[in-house]
Amino acid sequence: MHPSDSSPSFTPLHSSEHNCLLGFRSDAKAIELYDAATLRQNAVLDLLCALSGSDLNSLAYEPMNGCIQAIRLLCNDAAALYSAAWDGVQREATDAT
Repeated sequence: MHPSDSSPSFTPLHSSEHNCLLGFRSDAKAIELYDAATLRQNAVLDLLCALSGSDLNSLAYEPMNGCIQAIRLLCNDAAALYSAAWDGVQREATDAT
């Protein structure tokens, strides 16, 4: 399936990463980016809450490593989305003047 000419372009979440596969629509509004970032940040908090209620000594290395990796990825994505939301707010303010 080929995207149509009217499809929004793709902005990579981490523009410094050459092979970044995750991103967002270039036409996304700042509030949409902010909401996506907040969703990821809340997922990290939920994961940390779940881990804090667990006996961490009973968790095997691989599942714990996977949880830590998930936290890192979600935090990095949230930071990139918050940054893009801030850029969008600034762009919208400039466009309004």
